Amino acid sequence: MHVIDHSTLPRQRELGRQRFAAASTQLGSTHLEIWVETLEPNARAQLLPLDRERVALVLAGHGTLHVDGAPQRFHAPCSLMLPSGAEAAVINIGAEPLQLVVTFPAQPLEAVGPSSAG
Repeated sequence: MHVIDHSTLPRQRELGRQRFAAASTQLGSTHLEIWVETLEPNARAQLLPLDRERVALVLAGHGTLHVDGAPQRFHAPCSLMLPSGAEAAVINIGAEPLQLVVTFPAQPLEAVGPSSAG
């Protein structure tokens, strides 16, 4: 599959946070996962530690990144670098939605269980 219509993909919603997988092993990607996230003002995304690094591209908004407890402020456009094994949280401290695209290496299909993308 070369074109994936994002409007047809299932969304995960929780308290001010909406996200969906734009690329994953379930969608045919073998090496990369891409998640698109929107955080409403004051919403928080707790990102579970993974055994691989992640990069989050901030497309809109501003917030605070907490990596292993240390807060760092950021605003779009920027990249958030999350090292392997790091526990992290992203908090929208702005008045507008915060938009992120989170990328990381995919696990082999046979090792994939419930998503812990963040």
